Amino acid sequence: MPLFVNTSSVRPNRLTDEKNEKYHSDYGRWTLNSLNHPLYRRFVTKTLINWSFYKGREGQWIFEEDLEGFFLDESGDTKNRLKIAKNLIRPMVEQYEGNAIRLAFEAKARAVSDFAINRREYELGRIQFFEQAAKAVPSFDKAIRDKIPLGKTPAETKEIFENSWVNRNEKDINHLIAFIAEDVNMQEIKIQTTKHLAISGLGVYKGYPQNSVYMATAVDPLFFFWDLSARKPDLSDASFMGEWYYLDTPSIFERWQDMNKKDREAIEQYSRNQSIDVHRMVNEYYMVNGDKIPVYETYWKDCEEQEYGWVIDQFKYPYFAQINHEDSEYTDADLIDPPTKAHEKVLNGKKKAKIYVDVLRYCIFIPKEEVGNQDGNDIILEYGEVPYQETYSFSPSNVEFPYKCYAWSYDKGDVPSPLDDAIDPQRFINRILSVAESRINNSRGTGTVIAKDAVDPRDGEESVTRNVNQSKTIYLDTTRSGSVQNSVGSYGSNLGGDTTALFDIIQQMQNTIQDVTGVNSAMTGTQGGSDALVGVIQSQIQRGSLIQEPFYYALSSIMLQGYQHMGSVGKRVYYDNPRRLAMIVGDEGLQNITVSKDMLMEDFRTFIKRVESHEVAVNNGNATLWTLIQAGLIDKVRFANLFNRGDAEDIAAGLREYQAELLLASRENDDQQAQARLAEQEQMKQMAAKIEAMEAAAAGREDANKAADRELEYNKTYVKEAAKNDREKIKVGQEANELPEGMV
Repeated sequence: MPLFVNTSSVRPNRLTDEKNEKYHSDYGRWTLNSLNHPLYRRFVTKTLINWSFYKGREGQWIFEEDLEGFFLDESGDTKNRLKIAKNLIRPMVEQYEGNAIRLAFEAKARAVSDFAINRREYELGRIQFFEQAAKAVPSFDKAIRDKIPLGKTPAETKEIFENSWVNRNEKDINHLIAFIAEDVNMQEIKIQTTKHLAISGLGVYKGYPQNSVYMATAVDPLFFFWDLSARKPDLSDASFMGEWYYLDTPSIFERWQDMNKKDREAIEQYSRNQSIDVHRMVNEYYMVNGDKIPVYETYWKDCEEQEYGWVIDQFKYPYFAQINHEDSEYTDADLIDPPTKAHEKVLNGKKKAKIYVDVLRYCIFIPKEEVGNQDGNDIILEYGEVPYQETYSFSPSNVEFPYKCYAWSYDKGDVPSPLDDAIDPQRFINRILSVAESRINNSRGTGTVIAKDAVDPRDGEESVTRNVNQSKTIYLDTTRSGSVQNSVGSYGSNLGGDTTALFDIIQQMQNTIQDVTGVNSAMTGTQGGSDALVGVIQSQIQRGSLIQEPFYYALSSIMLQGYQHMGSVGKRVYYDNPRRLAMIVGDEGLQNITVSKDMLMEDFRTFIKRVESHEVAVNNGNATLWTLIQAGLIDKVRFANLFNRGDAEDIAAGLREYQAELLLASRENDDQQAQARLAEQEQMKQMAAKIEAMEAAAAGREDANKAADRELEYNKTYVKEAAKNDREKIKVGQEANELPEGMV
């Protein structure tokens, strides 16, 4: 059935049409053409069928060929069969969903823009400058080294920087992603996306700002439409996307405050009248609508003429940037000459040029056919250029939709699902069960058949029946029937081998479904018999896992795009509302999740991988911490901070930080020991000089004493000689003068 909204086959002109309200309304209505495409209608029908089979018995008997051709005969009478179903679809979906619940994802953002690279080089250059300053002014050496980790040589300084430098913006954006994922309940979004991906074959994540808060949800593919000419499974090459949903009147009035009175009255009147007999999409997809209003939200890639030119960024590098725009800080005064001849050729020798770039526009409206507005116009709720567009500086003209999609299998607009090949075998199993039930219901007991002519009239039929029941001998007259074999027989309509064989066919069909979908009994733990070989079971699990791997690859791709959107758009949303962020996580959390202006200019690429659950990772981390602290590879403070809260990556980061501190401490200790050795050597030299001086003084005193002794001995000898001489002289005088004897 075609869409009730009248759509135009001519798209508005992106180059000449004025980008006003009518332009957005006409473009939004044009995108609804995809809702009428046969591929899209087939996708919707297939999804509704899969949902019906997932829900159970009442939903699995829906085809006319199953109802009329199977339950009725040629005359239209019933064949006494019941609707029976052995639901094999639900366990398949639940198995996908159960694995998704246990499957944890780890998302880490890495700064890849020029700003991050330049900032790192700038920081290294700053440290190397202080190293030169410490050498140039020795009196400042100790003060500089107390504040900045420096090595003995430039190579050691660079090594210390490599081991200890941390990109603060990168760390903050990872904290922000973790906060947003918890705030939007990413676990619930993952589970809902898994169910949609299993039933419809398409998963859709949507991230959007609302009331200065980043919001996210899993979009039901039944209410989602896209450019069917897209060829990539993630639909990134689509030119438009959109969804339709139903909102109650108070929610519409609260969200869009600037709506005029006439539109409010039209919406309220529409919601009050439940007897409006018009075709709406809700009549096909959403049977219970209540008093809600149909709202269409469409996005498309548009183009806009903008001025670009070469400027010098804050790190003194040439940068091709947008100028003279409200979203850019650069103007004509910042322009420089193109840095290369190739760039000059692109700009025709000028410093700037007008180029066409991609922009994302949107329109949220209520079609006039749905509400029946009196003036014959759509009710435009919101339109314009999408705020907080996700961009990538390495490819500035490539914008991204807020919808993050991935198809389990995709072929030029056709979206199969893992359940499609299981629907017909499920129907066949249901039919077999119904036939088996009918045979069982019609089965009777066994008994004996006796020809009426062979019964002896004297005994009568009652006597014969009594004797049969008592296992006594019975007497028959075979003259009229010919023989005992012709007179006595048995009857029976109990179950035979053909009925029990039906259940073998059911098992074979069930194995066929398991082979196609990969969800076998070994994976669900329902394999029969306790004698199954372990190797066989493991082989079945491995084969089933390989078949299901494309499903989880699609789920991982959706999650990756969602986390990427959080890092690119979420940081800008919360930069504009830091007070709200502080109210949610507190002042300490606000300091940890610092969204600076530099971060807004940076690009972060998110990498995601499947990991164990957080609880298991923390338990494994605790065991690792005990091993590290016993080996002396981590300090007690980090052990206490990481215990029962850190995973392997957190522990590795703490280990690297601790080893970097040990390296610095070791080098400082080596310096201190070297200084101590120098001081000791100097002290030894001073002591040696003192000892030498003392020895010299002692030697001088010894020489002086020896000289004095020699002089004393000389004097003694001199006195003796003098006295001797005097005596000789006296003696001679006495002899000569004949002095008296008392004159000696």
